[in-house]
Amino acid sequence: MKKIIAIALAALMVLSLAGCGEKKSTKTNLELVSTLDQAILSLAAGKCDAVALDGTTAQRYVDQSDGAFAMSGINFDLEIYGIHEGNVAAAKKGEESLINAINECIKVICGTPSGKVKEGYTDTYYTWWVANCRVQAGTDNEAAIDIVGDYNMFEGVTPDENYDYLRIDPDVPKPELDLSNADGVLKSILEKGVLTIATSPDYPSAEWIDDKGVVWGNEMMLAKYFADCLGVELKIETMDFNAVLTAVDTGKVDLGMSGFGWKEDREEAFQLSNGYIGSDDVSFHTIIVPAKDKDNYKELKDFQGKHILAQANSLQQMYVEDQILIYDEQ
Repeated sequence: MKKIIAIALAALMVLSLAGCGEKKSTKTNLELVSTLDQAILSLAAGKCDAVALDGTTAQRYVDQSDGAFAMSGINFDLEIYGIHEGNVAAAKKGEESLINAINECIKVICGTPSGKVKEGYTDTYYTWWVANCRVQAGTDNEAAIDIVGDYNMFEGVTPDENYDYLRIDPDVPKPELDLSNADGVLKSILEKGVLTIATSPDYPSAEWIDDKGVVWGNEMMLAKYFADCLGVELKIETMDFNAVLTAVDTGKVDLGMSGFGWKEDREEAFQLSNGYIGSDDVSFHTIIVPAKDKDNYKELKDFQGKHILAQANSLQQMYVEDQILIYDEQ
């Protein structure tokens, strides 16, 4: 990730005179990209004015930019959507048997105290996993460091093709699943002995790939937990974010797990799990801009007429469309 930031900053130095505000327009240009790294490179090269993304990822990019980027300080309003907390797993519409089993797993892993989380934070196994993955990914915040302390749950683990390195707590409790009446995709999973999930590994600490090509992440640990509870192996397919739900819908994979928040169109088109919550941090979604332009933005309306990048099919795409493009229509 730091390599991406370094490339972006080099591009910024070369193209610093080629600003993106040369053509004035009252219409906002929302451009959709496959990966956030693409968006960051464009921002650094002066090819756009701003990037919309979730708060944790935004802060990571800002911290690694050596002062080139800044948080705008302006967050999107999430209450208007009635979004429940936590990310969700997505299955093909109608696959209630699979999602019911997944929800039973979520209930245990997100509701059982681990006995490891520092007092003052919500103690569940998933909270513990999230905090450790944040530190491992380098996206650590004060809360994650406070929870983890001197303990490194990944110390000494050896990555392997079966993802056993993601099975950190062998004694973690599991739900008592009745799989005797499994149907649809769940029946196929049990018959094949493999749970196949799709993810876009560009969202540390939920999912990322290190320099050696190893898949990590708290959602990937959760996927391994799902597979263990079902008594099957795990297979992870990595792809662009925009392709994950398509892979689910076409039956290429069984589940999509890629930092998905609730969206109305997702709820209508896919069978979504309950939200899995592993942090006491307040979730927020925001916009980052070149540091030199930060003072130009005081409210969302100030982004009208600007060139904004967001990841295709992300929550941020919806937020920009609903809360910034609306000013183009007034």
